[in-house]
Amino acid sequence: MPSVMASLSAGLIILFLACGDAFSDERKDYGLCLDCHAGIEKIGVMHDFPCTSCHIRAELRGGAISSHDKIVRNPSDPSLVRDFCLPCHRREIDALERSIHATVAGIINQTRFLWGAQKAVYPYEYGLSGTLKMLPDPSGSAAQPYSPERLVDDFLRRRCLRCHINTMGEQAAGLYRATGCASCHVLYANDGLYAGDDLAVKKDKTGYPITHRFTSKIPVIQCLHCHNHNHVGTDYVGLFEKDYHKSYRVPSAEGTKSPLIYGLQYHQLSKDVHYDRGLWCTDCHGKEDVMADAAKKSCTSCHRPAEESSGESTEDFVTKAGQRLRASAFSRMSAAHSVDSHQRVRCSACHAQWSFQDYGLSVIREDIVDAYKWRDISIQGEPAAQRIIEENSENPLMIYPVSRDWVSGEIRAGLWSSGWRFRRWEPMPIGVDRDGKYAVLRPMYQYILSFVGGNGYVILDGVVPTRGDGSSAGWAFLPYTPHTVSPFGRNCDSCHENRIAAGQGIYDGEGLDTSLTMPSPPVNGAGRLLDPEERKKLMEPSMSYLRKRLKALAGEPYTPVAPLK
Repeated sequence: MPSVMASLSAGLIILFLACGDAFSDERKDYGLCLDCHAGIEKIGVMHDFPCTSCHIRAELRGGAISSHDKIVRNPSDPSLVRDFCLPCHRREIDALERSIHATVAGIINQTRFLWGAQKAVYPYEYGLSGTLKMLPDPSGSAAQPYSPERLVDDFLRRRCLRCHINTMGEQAAGLYRATGCASCHVLYANDGLYAGDDLAVKKDKTGYPITHRFTSKIPVIQCLHCHNHNHVGTDYVGLFEKDYHKSYRVPSAEGTKSPLIYGLQYHQLSKDVHYDRGLWCTDCHGKEDVMADAAKKSCTSCHRPAEESSGESTEDFVTKAGQRLRASAFSRMSAAHSVDSHQRVRCSACHAQWSFQDYGLSVIREDIVDAYKWRDISIQGEPAAQRIIEENSENPLMIYPVSRDWVSGEIRAGLWSSGWRFRRWEPMPIGVDRDGKYAVLRPMYQYILSFVGGNGYVILDGVVPTRGDGSSAGWAFLPYTPHTVSPFGRNCDSCHENRIAAGQGIYDGEGLDTSLTMPSPPVNGAGRLLDPEERKKLMEPSMSYLRKRLKALAGEPYTPVAPLK
């Protein structure tokens, strides 16, 4: 598969080989790395090889290297990894290339289905690696992109896929990282500055990792280089995107605009209790989960039922950060845990403090742009698009913007912009996930599509796509696990007698915005909405529920039931 590496890597990737000024014209052998890179850190005890083992192709080893251009900057890049890393890491490479992290198949096939470009989501048909078909490249198509199904591949390539491990992404605050294995295993600071001892690397130049070192200890900040915006990841640390309009930007104490992180500013909400306790993402999402899509740890992997007489856990564990913690037990004597029907409820459906609920995503591709109209909403979480808009916002003339295909690296005509109808974190509709458990739903996404051609004609204006199977509009609510867990569950009435939880929307009646809060069915295979009987049970509580509620308010104990699964 083509890599964006060639067009983006110079001076930026992990191994500090663009030392430029340190070389003289008399330099004869660029393979003598340590002559310039004095003080550079060893990559790690498991990779204690000569520099040339990883940075020179096999056919060039043994002789003088006449050009610095022949140095391989990142041998773990997907285009090179089989040449350099396969002898020791065949199992890991094979698994990673088939994993969701590499194929990005979930985003690709779901979006293509919702825009009408394929008839089903599962089994996955398209991806960026492994045995799946390559995501189609629309640049060579003779078909005019005058419908959602003709535009979706361009939208994915130029707007959505900046975070796949074949590209370094946007290289801005919070977004610095490498490609391939190094995208996780070589740590970057949010400012992209080097903090090591290599004399050939300028300390004020961005785009470098913290040090020249591979590690299996991956902190939360590293995961957030990709898992940001309003997706699982930023919620773990309590971040919720502020809207795009400039009025949402808050001045700092000094009166200047506060800096952006991940291309945006964020509200600070409640953090997940596990983050507060010092757990990293990798404490729950281990190697087999991240690299091979194996089953994730469940809550009860650590939080087992307590003895009725004790209520305390006696199980200690050591986190990836090296802390020794004790996993608290859950009590089967509590009101919520004693209800038989709650055995099918995901822990997060009660214990999540808040949830991402973003409604009505308008997206527009413009091949000719009056940038003035975007001036106040230039910040969209995409630094490259922001630069294009801001550089031309005072231009009285129409511009013909170009933007990058993040899969092929090609620069093509047109620019994608987006905006939301409204965003909330309080509502939590409930549905049923693929395992038959009750879980929180979130809208992913409610697309409203527009397209302006190069001649200025509006070809599509606020079009809602149709699913590939023709069943309904291309909107979907999906079950997910908010990473905003609290030790205490929410009140009973956050679900019972709650029209939002029951999937009936915020208010009675149809309105432009309130109708967006009515859940659309998940894509086939991902789960379902509540059925009429389940809604009725939530909205019309039984006498048994009312008695248990009264006992809970009075603090009376309950008879335990079978352990939660």
